[in-house]
Amino acid sequence: MADWTIKTLTCGIIEVKKEQLTTGLDVGADLTVPYLGFYITDGKHKIVCDTGINAKYIVDGKAWAGCAAQGGEDWVKKSLEEAGVAPDEIEMVIYTHLHNDHAGNCHLFPDALHVFQDDEWKELLDPLPSMMIRGDFDQSLIPQLKELKCMKVVGDVKLFDGFELIHTPGHTAGSQCLLVNTKQGVYNLTGDTIHILPIAFPEMTELILMDGKKMPITPAPKHWGPAVPSSLVYDHYAWYRSIYRIKSMFRDPAFYLPGHETSIVGKTYG
Repeated sequence: MADWTIKTLTCGIIEVKKEQLTTGLDVGADLTVPYLGFYITDGKHKIVCDTGINAKYIVDGKAWAGCAAQGGEDWVKKSLEEAGVAPDEIEMVIYTHLHNDHAGNCHLFPDALHVFQDDEWKELLDPLPSMMIRGDFDQSLIPQLKELKCMKVVGDVKLFDGFELIHTPGHTAGSQCLLVNTKQGVYNLTGDTIHILPIAFPEMTELILMDGKKMPITPAPKHWGPAVPSSLVYDHYAWYRSIYRIKSMFRDPAFYLPGHETSIVGKTYG
């Protein structure tokens, strides 16, 4: 099986309340989390997973839920440069989902093939009012994506040796995880199906922050079950099924690379 290398890309930051990510826990605690993307290569293929937030979604220094945020294409370009690759070298862009903080800089990759779930495209075309109120989807992405080379997938898809997508609805209808084989094992790039590790591992008692410092956190009571949903789940039944599936495949948190996980900033895997 092919061995890939994964490099995290820091595409911006946002200051949130931890309770927004682990509902009901550590109420009032402030947490700065990254907008993450990933550069993935096997030495031949050059692929990006998620493109971060576009600066136009940050108004007066604030993004989702009125939270202070920074980001934009300059962050993405700098992260790619640090990873040793230019945007025009990228042949494929994978989207864990099409929220504006994951698909906001699709325009940086005009020559790439852009890959997302068909269910996600349909949700972007016709979002529910609650999605529009929260501003999760930005429909100005629709004409941009229509100008790009796109491939809509349905369900689980193996794209390359050691490189496959699994459909994990719940956060959105078309959320998907990217499973990537490396010399150390298979990593799961979870997108926002799991924003941060304590969502999937609610017994955790501390977070490793972006600066490497440790923050004590409250573990969830056992009767809450195997995961704690964020405040950003569209379909809880589908989300829990996706969590059950993921956790049956990946039991070690070391092989999870969540979409806003603080402990993996600046890391390389493989």
